[in-house]
Amino acid sequence: MQLLIDLATMAVMFPGGIPATDLSLVRGDKIPLRVTLLDEGAPVTPSGVRPALAVKTALGDETLVLAATNLEPVDDALGPAYVGSLSVNTTQLIEAMGSAASIDLIGEVVLIAGDGSQRTSSLIRVTVRQDIMPADVIPPEDVLADWSALVADALAAQLPDALKEAGVELEAATGQSTLSSGDAADTWTIVGGYAFTWGDEILAGHLPDSCRLKSISTVYFFETPAANQYCLRVWRLTDGAYSLIGTSAYVSNLSSGQTATWVFTPGVTLQRGDKIIIQVCEGTEMTPYALGMHAVLTPSVPGRGLITEVSNPPAVNGTMAPLMTVVVDYDDGITLGGIELATARQLDSLGRDVRQSSATAEAAARTAGQSAAAASTAASDAATSATSAANSATAAANALAAMPQVDASGNMTLAGGLTAAGAINANGGVNIPLAVGAPTDTGAVNRFYTLGLAGAVSALVQPIYLNSSSITVAGSISKSSNGTLAGLTQRFSVGAASAGSNAYGSAVIPLIGPNGQFNYSSVCGFSLAVNATAFAKFTFGIGRGSKTNRTGLTMDSYSMIPGNELAVNHGEIIDVTINTPYDTVRKGYEIRVREIFYVSSVGHWQVKTTTVFLPVGHNELMPNGLNRLIYMQSGLPSTAVREEKAALYMELGGGSTNTLFKIASLRGFIAFEAGTGVSTLIIDARNEKTYALSADAGTGTRHLYSNGLTNPTYHALEAMAVNAIETEETAAFEDINVPIEES
Repeated sequence: MQLLIDLATMAVMFPGGIPATDLSLVRGDKIPLRVTLLDEGAPVTPSGVRPALAVKTALGDETLVLAATNLEPVDDALGPAYVGSLSVNTTQLIEAMGSAASIDLIGEVVLIAGDGSQRTSSLIRVTVRQDIMPADVIPPEDVLADWSALVADALAAQLPDALKEAGVELEAATGQSTLSSGDAADTWTIVGGYAFTWGDEILAGHLPDSCRLKSISTVYFFETPAANQYCLRVWRLTDGAYSLIGTSAYVSNLSSGQTATWVFTPGVTLQRGDKIIIQVCEGTEMTPYALGMHAVLTPSVPGRGLITEVSNPPAVNGTMAPLMTVVVDYDDGITLGGIELATARQLDSLGRDVRQSSATAEAAARTAGQSAAAASTAASDAATSATSAANSATAAANALAAMPQVDASGNMTLAGGLTAAGAINANGGVNIPLAVGAPTDTGAVNRFYTLGLAGAVSALVQPIYLNSSSITVAGSISKSSNGTLAGLTQRFSVGAASAGSNAYGSAVIPLIGPNGQFNYSSVCGFSLAVNATAFAKFTFGIGRGSKTNRTGLTMDSYSMIPGNELAVNHGEIIDVTINTPYDTVRKGYEIRVREIFYVSSVGHWQVKTTTVFLPVGHNELMPNGLNRLIYMQSGLPSTAVREEKAALYMELGGGSTNTLFKIASLRGFIAFEAGTGVSTLIIDARNEKTYALSADAGTGTRHLYSNGLTNPTYHALEAMAVNAIETEETAAFEDINVPIEES
């Protein structure tokens, strides 16, 4: 919970300037507390001043029920403040609440100066809900789960007066939570949006299964003020595609370091497990807009990461989460004796027929309610009341056991082996199991549809050939006629090592194929068949821009660099080095991938180095077992900032269990004048043996975008490949250019 205090007026606010007039707490919680003092809008920590949160039963009562003292001053990425915690389970609170379902208290923030003088803030109404019950009257967890089907608002209106006369009161459960993503990292990154699962660990705080998103507060950093008006849009993954579910009010004229609060009215309905995207947009045109955002380092989770567009479902593995504060309201629900049993949405999902068929269970619930009331009011005979409650709970459980139950996904299993799905399908929402091999009237249609999809994929693939007449070799490598088919395959012989000196050689292989472009190309990936029995490095130039090839260098040198004295272009250079022996401890091979790229926000060429480990057996030698290097990208990357739009995969042969590995996450190339996508392959080989070895290159494939700039092959490989990436490091590009020393 974060509170802001204006030192001039002593007004209390939530982040974004929202007045803090009410707080809703739950007994038993321990809440992180952050108090920020504002002097003319700037956070300060005056010397000798300490804030405290004091909560009492009435304005004139000096006895504290709750208190947060000993708040420590900090100065972190959010600025100077005081931090600590508030325990909502004190002896004084228990005495004040008694058996009441909730209690209204008076709270205020007190500023204590070094000389002992005090200043108090504006008053805050603090409501505490009684969510802790004595252990001897808590019904079993499975009974609580079943009761959720009985106490909806609609059902409450139908309960007999006798149940209310017995002392059982049903009340709406509402409230508000303030969630935070934690401390900021030391650096900030450019983002236009963020994809994650609602309710995962990046947001810390009490979060019910369903809620209404009211506001999101974020802090942005950039050099030039954002002078337009901006909004935050929320997208949710539904049936495999993202759909817009909420748009915030506009925020205008953002300045660097300002907290932007995006308010959603009346709120965006969310449930735990929803896969959502928050996206910053500019102006009434809703143009995606990227801003510098402080971030929190989090573990890599599939589906979580940075995004800049939502025209297609993103496939991301981000490790940065934006620093943000989120305010949510609970859905209207039902409480019984302070226990929140269900929300309106959970009850509605049971369906009208289920609610109407619960007459028998209602009678059991009446008995359970009477027993629960007796247990809470007859303190002199607590043991007898607890026994009665347990017996009644058992009766309720037995009665409800015959009722179909709806799971978290909205599906229901019916007697006889039928399943009713929450989503309407071709069978009207009911899935009817068929015998294995049973024919259906859609079988032929499905077969033709599947064949059509296969044909569509093959239509998006074109061949890439070796330009055999232009291949050049240097050093201890020669073109071999053995195993050579002009334009399709080429074998290179790598000479034997001499005494005290390894044999080095290089082959430069131009690649040709259909371009099919004017200014812009629709190429989105390619694959190349490569293999070697010697240690090898495979370098290829992709996309637009001249590139300089070099031979006669060591394995750690760059065999290709950007041409024209490192002139700016949109292409990239990638090399893959396999030059280490088998690791007998870790059982596999270490591989290095380097990517040379340029983005305008940095202003110079960079190199990203990725370390990979392939867990294969000693009978799957490398690079002997290498069959193919595959490059695919999901869309067009930005030229201004670094985006992970592409990936490099390695396909193995042999007897290894896994044959497809992801070995690098890359920026990707721009479609402008990209041609075949890949223009040249360079093979560098090092032979440590006293006999000749070989390296092979074969034809490849060129892949094209389908409609909507979608690359189906990328998404398929992302779903199948084993991620073998261990470390990633980006630095300024420096031409090593270490020649091979002659012995």
